[in-house]
Amino acid sequence: MYQFITASKDASVYLQQPNQNTGLDQVLEVSKVYYGSVKDVSRALIQFDISYLSKSIADGKTDIGDATLVMKETRSEELPLEYTIYAYPISQSWEMGIGTRFDDLSTAGVTWRYREGDTKVNWLGDTTTDGILPNFAPNSTGSYQGYGGIWYSNYSSSQNFSYSKADISMNVSGFLKAWVSGSIKNDGILLKLSAEFENNTKEYGIVRLFSKETHTIYQPKIRLGWDDQYFVTGSLTELIADNIKVGVSNFKKEYAVGSKPKIKIFGRELYPLKTFSNTLQSGNTKYLPKTTYYQIRDFNSDDIIIPFSEYSKVNCDTSGNYIILDLMNWEINRLYKLEFKIDVNGAIEYFDDGITFSVVS
Repeated sequence: MYQFITASKDASVYLQQPNQNTGLDQVLEVSKVYYGSVKDVSRALIQFDISYLSKSIADGKTDIGDATLVMKETRSEELPLEYTIYAYPISQSWEMGIGTRFDDLSTAGVTWRYREGDTKVNWLGDTTTDGILPNFAPNSTGSYQGYGGIWYSNYSSSQNFSYSKADISMNVSGFLKAWVSGSIKNDGILLKLSAEFENNTKEYGIVRLFSKETHTIYQPKIRLGWDDQYFVTGSLTELIADNIKVGVSNFKKEYAVGSKPKIKIFGRELYPLKTFSNTLQSGNTKYLPKTTYYQIRDFNSDDIIIPFSEYSKVNCDTSGNYIILDLMNWEINRLYKLEFKIDVNGAIEYFDDGITFSVVS
């Protein structure tokens, strides 16, 4: 099963604009650039509301098998062929703010220097004193003054880029598990370059990523997946023919966002044999292998929304195969395409019959 968690707040902070908030910008930036001899560094902060997860896990409705931070690149500049972006859980609370970098200038909200600029709440404590001593939470780190944010150093994730787009697809399962267990407080995720990259004299360009304020379909998400496959075949027999067709029944062209539709999946022989009575035996329900998976793409962009994986297995009960989709936080008014994969002892076959549906409000 897969479920999406959307960002509740985000912002970028900039070394050379230490008191300026960008909470309403449509992009987030992770960068290290030079303007002449002046170095600028930016980091991105993102928070996700997971308050419901603890109860959902306790009730057996959700689990954390995999949690992937998914973000889409837009208009990055002068990136090297190879680089790495790092992610850390933030170890202090912060306010998103109401500013943008170039238009609606504001100091209200998070900045490079402050967790909340207007009230001058420093990253290291509630003080307006510049010469403060470090006051880091246990296992957290940052600059001596805490400028640019502070984060837990004993939790981290990263993604290496080599001759590729800067789309983020990063495993943050450790973060979610720590937040849910109460090991650390959920104050969000900080994205940055390594300390070595930020502090050396080289230029690394600008990674731009869509923020939660984007007017596109690409707001930041955590794709949460877990294995909840139910597979009880009862008196059904397995479909073992070489040439088969996979399709859906009880299928609707539209589903409401937030709903959890159960979609029946059928498999049948493409060329069913005739019996002595000369009637086709295509009406008997047979079940697909346990290693049958589904995948969902955005029809227009071709982006994979749910991948083939251990968390997208097809279920089975005594009536046949089915899948359940959790459409919470899906983009509405989009057309999605459903595909299937069957793996039988390493022999893999894919099925794409143009099955599409829309998610509506």
